[in-house]
Amino acid sequence: MTPTHTHHQLDDLRNEWRHVGRSRSARDAAEILKSCYPFLRETRAQDLFDVVELLEPRSGLSQDERAHLAAALLRACPEHPLLARTMLQTMLPGLIAVARRLDWGRGRAEDPSSFLADLITAAYEVIAEWGGQERPYAAPDLLNAVRCRMRRRLIKSQPHREVSLELLEEQGALPPSATTTSSFDEFTALLRHENGELDPIGAATLYGREVLGLTYKELAEMTGISTRRLAAAEKAVARRILA
Repeated sequence: MTPTHTHHQLDDLRNEWRHVGRSRSARDAAEILKSCYPFLRETRAQDLFDVVELLEPRSGLSQDERAHLAAALLRACPEHPLLARTMLQTMLPGLIAVARRLDWGRGRAEDPSSFLADLITAAYEVIAEWGGQERPYAAPDLLNAVRCRMRRRLIKSQPHREVSLELLEEQGALPPSATTTSSFDEFTALLRHENGELDPIGAATLYGREVLGLTYKELAEMTGISTRRLAAAEKAVARRILA
């Protein structure tokens, strides 16, 4: 569950968004987004608050349509300052999931609310860096990048957590610099990676879960491989490299 003292931060962001997302500036920004994604003109979206609602699973849009809309939003971010704020708003549930996966800082001195603030800042940084880019998987790519950025900061104080990934890279199971990249494409590339020593499916699953922060279910949907097989392959690789 989300730590109690972070609820105030989230409530503040949501309350702020109810005002900002319905503002005149938000309506102007929505028009800019519609020029990038004409499909929006066929929806009820009048402002950026509506755009965020369209990106939610219950909106009625298909998964592919939501992915295209998120990609258009990232591409249009440099056109209006509120578009970056919109991208952040739609990422909030994912950022909470990232915080949970990183154990809210794994016992660092600062409290969970400070860690969440760091996550939000990191998300803004990545959105600013990537704004204008064409990324078909914008939402998961952004979350993966934020997770990796925060994970590297944590590793500096807990370097032992990187050992298994370093061993994978040394044995050739990971492509160069895999431990410092976050692209969605890295995972699919790794599945095609040839290795005579380690099972590539197990190595890819370990990478996908430990570096990209994906679940077995998400990896199964991406690859068509059952969660049971992915879990078994990952455990076999982990046993081998840590033996």
